[in-house]
Amino acid sequence: MKLEKALKEYEKRKKEAEEKRKNLEEKYTSKLLKKKHEILKNLEKLEKKEISKKIDDRIKKIVERERRSYVETLRRTLERIENIEELGRFLPELSKLHISHGKYLLLVFEKEIYAINKLLKSVSEEYSEYIRKVSEISIEPIEFESILSNIENAKKQLESEEEDLKLLKNQLGEKEREFKSKIAKLEEELEKVESKIRNLNSSIAKDEVEIRSRISKLQKPIKRMRTGERTANEILKDSSYGIEHPEEFLSFLIKIRSRLEGKYKQTADWILENLESKSREIQERKRKLRELENKRSEILREKRKFESEIEAIKKHILEKERRIKRLKDRLLELEKELDESLSKLEKILNTSIDRP
Repeated sequence: MKLEKALKEYEKRKKEAEEKRKNLEEKYTSKLLKKKHEILKNLEKLEKKEISKKIDDRIKKIVERERRSYVETLRRTLERIENIEELGRFLPELSKLHISHGKYLLLVFEKEIYAINKLLKSVSEEYSEYIRKVSEISIEPIEFESILSNIENAKKQLESEEEDLKLLKNQLGEKEREFKSKIAKLEEELEKVESKIRNLNSSIAKDEVEIRSRISKLQKPIKRMRTGERTANEILKDSSYGIEHPEEFLSFLIKIRSRLEGKYKQTADWILENLESKSREIQERKRKLRELENKRSEILREKRKFESEIEAIKKHILEKERRIKRLKDRLLELEKELDESLSKLEKILNTSIDRP
């Protein structure tokens, strides 16, 4: 059978089942309301009936309290029940009253309580009968339209996402081709700059080590001199102070030169002759080094800019791929739901249905 025809037949049967259910509801509601009326009448009789004078006063008070509670609770519950469908919600309360209404109340008003319990039991049995008959005629609800609509929407979304993914992959390919030569050029330039930085660092370190070594040789005689000058104290703490403050150190060295002898005087003469020029050379190399480091940072920034553009596209591609996977999984779930619903429909109609 074609799906369209099967759905029409299903809707027809569902409508017929709903009509039957409504008729059953009306029939059993009518029965319920009659029983409810009888129970209320019996409650009224129970409420008005005199307690025998033979009953002890203490027992009488207990019975009056139990009767008042029983009548009020049962009446309040019954007044809330308007039809057979509502009865199900109140059956637990009615069942409690059916089995627990006070020891003395049952002894004193056995006949009246028995009559009410009999009616309550009948109401419960009729409700069970109603539920059984409704289940016999009921047709399981099948949401074909919503499932088919969800499948259609999922397919459209999937198609759109796959088209977006294709565009992103093309964009990635274009960017990678565009940036390939630029990044290669930047990497080549970066390597040259790095090489110059290494050479400058090496030459700066070499000259600084030489000068510091010469200055360090003078620390021993300077310490013995105990001049108390700030320059002397700084040199004793760190020999690089002489490189960083050449004029100050040379001025100090001139003052103490006459007090130096032998190898110390030779070292002092070498420093006096070379420190100023060497220090200038070191500072100049450091200036060039800063320029090269700035250029390296600029190259790296530019390189990272290209790389981050590519990474952003790759990230977007991964997000799209994850969304496409979720949509495909959802589509499989919906198709499974559709197949299960078709199987249910085949069972209801007792026929095979062509799959869409």
